[in-house]
Amino acid sequence: MPVLHRPGLRASSWRKISKLVAFLACNMGFSLALKTGGVIPFMYCHGCPLAAFACPIGALQHFIGLGEAPLLVAGSLILAFLLLGRSACGWLCPFGALQDLLARPGEAGARQDGRWDVKLRYLKLLILLGALSSSFALSGPTFCWVCPIGALFAGIPYLLAHPGWRPGPAFYIHMAILVLVLLLAVRIPRAWCRYLCPLGAISGCFNKVSLLGIELDEARCTRCLACLRACPMGLTSLGQIGSSPECVLCAKCLDACPSGALKATFRTGIGG
Repeated sequence: MPVLHRPGLRASSWRKISKLVAFLACNMGFSLALKTGGVIPFMYCHGCPLAAFACPIGALQHFIGLGEAPLLVAGSLILAFLLLGRSACGWLCPFGALQDLLARPGEAGARQDGRWDVKLRYLKLLILLGALSSSFALSGPTFCWVCPIGALFAGIPYLLAHPGWRPGPAFYIHMAILVLVLLLAVRIPRAWCRYLCPLGAISGCFNKVSLLGIELDEARCTRCLACLRACPMGLTSLGQIGSSPECVLCAKCLDACPSGALKATFRTGIGG
């Protein structure tokens, strides 16, 4: 299978570039001609004054709230996730990049209490189901009303662009949620991605079958577990790398591996 990353080539520099490019692309909407309205495989609020694309969760809620099947949105996301798995979380998502900046030195790979960590990871699935069902019941984008990404990339810019605007209690509740999530991300690396992101609940399901993956060379692996210590998502076993729904395919494990036993690849077979 084609190898995308070889030992000696660090992924960290490419990851920084890709995140910057993604952020700039998300904010190309300074012209109406550049506001495509197309969905992207990561969360960025379409309420941002400069947003060029539609938030996937917001788009799903929009059509469900109208009583319409979101076939085009769902089809676009399925295609993206079949190709990329959950890698957009690790390489493109601006909110993921912010969490990486907030993580305390040495916290990457920190293990949380296993008695609750595994159970809390199902919370994002419940949030997804709650968002979609409530948008149908209330005919509105209910998750958008509390989404911290919307607070950061739409609420704050709107406030700055309209200095005379006096926000109501809903705005301050929205901001409080944002602050709580960011504080949690300081304590637990990628806390939003681990426990709360509804899009991650969808995209992670495709990691085992996506075209893009990470391969472990068992012969070269020394079982030093440097890869797991570098993992911002707190994976706990070598077998989870690249295939677990919790893996964001960020390739920090590739940079950490001293023996070059991990490679980013395009799989030639489903589940390969």
